[in-house]
Amino acid sequence: MATDRTAFPTTPRNILISGSNVQTFTVGATAVTAGMVVSISAAGDSMTVIPCIAEAGSQPVGVAIADGAVGRQVAVACIGCIARVCNAYNDTDIDCGHWVTMNACAIGGTVSEVADATTTVELLGAMVEDSTAASLGLEAVLVLCGATYSHHH
Repeated sequence: MATDRTAFPTTPRNILISGSNVQTFTVGATAVTAGMVVSISAAGDSMTVIPCIAEAGSQPVGVAIADGAVGRQVAVACIGCIARVCNAYNDTDIDCGHWVTMNACAIGGTVSEVADATTTVELLGAMVEDSTAASLGLEAVLVLCGATYSHHH
């Protein structure tokens, strides 16, 4: 059984690897850390993001490329960028080339691999580096927010 991380990695790294589709949003009720997947705030505030946690109505829009305090501006790597993200689990690897989606891990802003049994899920993107469970760093993902993955048996 997968075990959720209890803290977001604080290892400083360049989050944006490539791409120029970087948009600016206001940080909502919860501060964001560089490398967190962010979603539009359900509070109804325009152009406002929070750390993404898989729950009803949550829609990832990209990866924060800098830390952002509540009420401040934060740059977000959007569709087409390659950015570093955090594996939600400290005991499960994600292989390069596998699809990832938002996760319900309580720290927020993390990803998990799309399970084969999944029928439909909102994708964050595809891993372009292996993510090892033991790593306290961040690994690269190609951001494809808004794409839907459907698995057919």
